Amino acid sequence: MSRLFRLCCWCWALSAMSLDRLPLALTATDEAEPDFIGQIDNVTVAQGRDAILSCTVSHLNDYTVGWVKVDTKAIQATGRRVVTLNSRVSVENIPDSPIWKLIIKSAQPDDAGYYMAQINTDPMKSQMAYLSVMEPPNIDDEATPSVRQVRENEPVELYCQATGQPVPIIAWKREDGTNISHDPCRHANDTQQKIVSSNGSLPKGHGRLCIASADRSSMGTYFCIASNGVLPSVSKRIQLVVLFPTAIRAEKPLVGAPAGVNGIGLECIVEASPLSHHLFWYFGNTSIGPNERHTMTIHKINAYTIKMTLAILNLRETDAGLYRCQAGRSEATIRLYIHNPMTTPSRSTTTKWMLDIRTTPWKERQLRTSAAHLAIIQSPVITTETYRSVTLNRHTSSQAEVLTSSNRPVQEVVYKNPSVHRRPPSSSTASDLNHQHRPTGQLVLMTSMIAILTQVISFVSC
Repeated sequence: MSRLFRLCCWCWALSAMSLDRLPLALTATDEAEPDFIGQIDNVTVAQGRDAILSCTVSHLNDYTVGWVKVDTKAIQATGRRVVTLNSRVSVENIPDSPIWKLIIKSAQPDDAGYYMAQINTDPMKSQMAYLSVMEPPNIDDEATPSVRQVRENEPVELYCQATGQPVPIIAWKREDGTNISHDPCRHANDTQQKIVSSNGSLPKGHGRLCIASADRSSMGTYFCIASNGVLPSVSKRIQLVVLFPTAIRAEKPLVGAPAGVNGIGLECIVEASPLSHHLFWYFGNTSIGPNERHTMTIHKINAYTIKMTLAILNLRETDAGLYRCQAGRSEATIRLYIHNPMTTPSRSTTTKWMLDIRTTPWKERQLRTSAAHLAIIQSPVITTETYRSVTLNRHTSSQAEVLTSSNRPVQEVVYKNPSVHRRPPSSSTASDLNHQHRPTGQLVLMTSMIAILTQVISFVSC
């Protein structure tokens, strides 16, 4: 009896326990499992900026969200607790909010890669997003030489190696702004044409600058500029040196000056690479050094050209002779000669002369039958005596004076200005000078015109 009672009590206890658990099982089955809402977005930030990866989870309940870096399989955080030893990593979640954030402060290139957000369900649910950290360009100094030397007419290549994320693009420019003559880097038997820029720079994407035949115009400072959209862009100076022997020439091989001038300069142009520091001046075989009458200056024109100047003060006749300018083993000569100063002749004052034929009204005219008048009419060529009977009017700056044959000879009237002896000469205009030096042919023409006019007047009077 007791055994039967115990068995019934045990069955009753088991049935009671099953009834107690049945609502819990039904409740757990009815609840929705947690899941991601939407997709996690990829993130791109510049180096040094904060990167934030964000996911949204619904119905999380007692489950947990974790973050893992995929390439290293390092757990970053579980729930609100940070697991990684990286002090720049943190997690942010507002209570009862479905948004979970993984924050990486001052992101660095090593932080780039895939990150996974996980929900610890069975099976596990996850999403991934890529973090891209843009790195500003950086030029590798060891792989990019600062100076390149090449002999004239030989090929040369300028290298520029840069790193960054995204991969930088390279542009070349000259410091002086002149155009760059660029040959595509090729084999010797390639016959491609040169690419010449219009604004001093080459198309981007060139990590090498190739010059098939370097000449003196290729010499100078070049800039390698790397940029990828992340500030700041960087550049490096590369000096191209083209080597060639020294050449010297005189700016003016023959120089003349009058004795006593304050100073005169003798100039020589030197082209060399590298530039020679042995620069000398000689007078004959005597070396000239700086003193109270000689000064020497050197002016740099460009990277391979200089101007040597020897200034001689208080020029004397003994300074005439052959001078030599020397640079290294090359030299040029300049011959200096002394001449007497030229005297400038003074300009004489000239006077304009105007023909003035005095006439009277037609009714008041008297019949001219004098011997002189008949001589004028009958003579085919006017004579000196005939010309003396004509009245000339001279216009001066002060007043008009009438000169006739009674007080002025013909030659004086035409070629000589009587006022020169009465007052100082004044400046003459260009037309006065032309009058003063009028050739004899013009005088004959004027005389013939006077004869013709006189004959016409006489005919009218008659």
